[in-house]
This record gives sequence, C-alpha cells and structure tokens, in this order.
Amino acid sequence: MRFMARKLISVKVALLLTAFLVCSLPSASTAQLPTITLYSIKKHRGERRDFGFNFGNASGSPANAAADLRYGYLYVGDELDWFESSATQGNRSVIKDLGPRNWTDGFEVPVVKPLAKLKPGEQRRITIDSSGAGASSSATGSRLNRSSEIVIPAPSRTPDELPQIPEPPPETRKRKPKVDPMFARAVLGHVYVIHVVDDTRDFYALFRVEALQRGDNCTISWKLIAPPLPKK
Repeated sequence: MRFMARKLISVKVALLLTAFLVCSLPSASTAQLPTITLYSIKKHRGERRDFGFNFGNASGSPANAAADLRYGYLYVGDELDWFESSATQGNRSVIKDLGPRNWTDGFEVPVVKPLAKLKPGEQRRITIDSSGAGASSSATGSRLNRSSEIVIPAPSRTPDELPQIPEPPPETRKRKPKVDPMFARAVLGHVYVIHVVDDTRDFYALFRVEALQRGDNCTISWKLIAPPLPKK
C-alpha cells in the first residue's frame, strides 16, 4: 500500500510539473514566428541597425533605405513610438491596429483599403495633428506646429526623418493625435495588419509588438497572410 501511495504521489508530481512546463512555454505557433528588432533613427542615427523592415523578402533595412514598415522616425509630443508604412512615390500601404492580441487568439482581419493612387505629377500629403481639437493651422516642410502637413514630392523617397510635432497644450494632451493611416502608434502586445501596395506588389501581413523600449527600439513577430475576404 505504501508503495502504491508513493507511486501515485510521484505520478501526480510529474503531471503537475508537466502542466507547469507546458504553461510556461510559448505556444508552438508563436515560437515559430520570426522576429526582428527595429530601432529609432532619432536615438540611433549613424549606427548600423535595422530601422525598417521589408516583409516581402524578410529583411531589415538601414537608414534612408526603402522599407515596408519603419519605427521611430516620428515623435508627436510625448508619443515617441510610431510605426509608419512607406511614403515612397507610388506606395499606397496602410497600417491598422487590431488591438491587444495573442497569436493564439481567434480574431478577424479586416479588409484594409490602400491609399488613393496618385495621378501623374500629384504629390502625397501627410497630415499629423496633435492639437486634439481638429485642424487649426498647418505648415509644410521644416516649419511645423501642432497641426502639420508634410508633402512627399515626386519622385523623392521617404524623408530621412519626419520632424517632431510639438506636445499639445495641457487641455488637449489626453486626446489622441490624428494621423494619416500610414501611421500607427506602437503598443506592447498589440497586433497590426499592414496592406502593402505599390506599383508591383499587393499583399497583407500581420505583426505583433513583442517588446518595446520607449523611444528606442521595438521587437515584432510577423507573418504573411492571405488577403481577407470582403464582407458580403
């Protein structure tokens, strides 16, 4: 009887230990996803690091290089962590924040409409408004205030660094800044969908913020997905 009791206790301990190990390990689907750490050019200018990422060929990109996704090029007041899609001529990519998600969660990926295609000679205008009170005043180029418009002239590439938009006044500081859909605030644990569209490519990808050091670097896991079907 003592032998049987000891055996049962050993089996229970083994099962508890196994359950603990299973709960402690990341899910297989998460563990198998590739990751990359992107750095803010405002913090690491001149260093050999990945400031952007190309989903198509799964490669990081240095400063001034074209990238499907970039991090840390924009500060809006005290909001230091922003993703942005490419603003190169002909690129129409859009990012959408799907909120806090795990890869093992079941969630629906929406259809993301790309930016409008530019007409010959037309320039892409990017609006960033941190006033929280709607459009007030705007400027272009290097003279920027709380409501700013940045013009991406043809056929230039994405600017090396988007300017810092000043912090809004205290009465509007808690309101979310208004930005174009090519931008999305980087938030730990959030999943994002990006619809990459340019003259030669059209595809979807998901990515998740796995680690975030404010204003410095961001680690994402990612995967390509099939285009979601529009709702009937």
